[in-house]
Amino acid sequence: MNNITALNNKFETLNNLGDYGEAGFNVYTKPVTFTSTENESITIPNKKVLVRNDNHESVGIVGKGYEVAQHPDAFRTVERIIANSDLNTDGVQRDIQVSHDGARAYAIYTLPAHSIGEGKEETALQISTRNSFDGSWCFHVEVGAVRMICLNGQVFLDSFAMFKARHTAGLNMDHASRKLSQAIVVYQHEAEMWKKWQNTSVTDNEAFATFAKVAGCKFVTHVKALSSSIESLLIEPEVYRNKTLMNLWTQYTSEERKALGSTAWAMYNTMTHWATHAAATKSTAQKNIAAIQVARQDKIRVVAKDSLLLAA
Repeated sequence: MNNITALNNKFETLNNLGDYGEAGFNVYTKPVTFTSTENESITIPNKKVLVRNDNHESVGIVGKGYEVAQHPDAFRTVERIIANSDLNTDGVQRDIQVSHDGARAYAIYTLPAHSIGEGKEETALQISTRNSFDGSWCFHVEVGAVRMICLNGQVFLDSFAMFKARHTAGLNMDHASRKLSQAIVVYQHEAEMWKKWQNTSVTDNEAFATFAKVAGCKFVTHVKALSSSIESLLIEPEVYRNKTLMNLWTQYTSEERKALGSTAWAMYNTMTHWATHAAATKSTAQKNIAAIQVARQDKIRVVAKDSLLLAA
């Protein structure tokens, strides 16, 4: 099969994934106006409102010079990057989610042709992209994986696995495709680190201290967590009222530690399970769970670099 045929086959495979679901709309701009107390219509000259073309609802107010990167254009861009890379798209799957009434959109491409490990430890390569109209995210592509047995999204710690662009129009496609082609190397490096974590023992206090960092429980400092008994910490109001910390600790002790032992790997999978599967802390925020999951992944990356890289 020549290169042109292979490229066309990749594009066809990606095109066959269908439309972009809830993110399959564009936005148009309108001036920001208001009615004064004197009943005069006044336009704010340095602002514009972004309006969905499907339901005509606003998804944000931006500066006059803001350049819109439409969600479908962002996803088509990452699909061109994937197609032009050395990645194998056979069996590719795509999951699209939106939050904040469509102001933010997130797509995950799972590539089962790039799987590592066997049985319970099999993981498949994932490419994810995010885009927003409210200034929270620029066009952003990163590499990760999914642990097939539990579908936990595995966060890569290597910053080489990520790149960002303010607007898709300014993206160097050749550079992006070449960089994404290196995803396999990054993936293999991360997988080797995961293997080390599987054989790296941790104490319950070390695990609890790590989860407290993820949960933002300032009461549990690293020193206090290592020097105090877990039982004494669990009766502190600042601890048991922290829903995230309790979620992490319960998942670790009832599931991950039993299945994977008291290891850095069990700690890591506890965090990725929370990021991937836990509901929003507040029920009213559940509609924005896609954005919450992205924020959780970013938090895990920071904490894991501090706590888990030492184990590797």
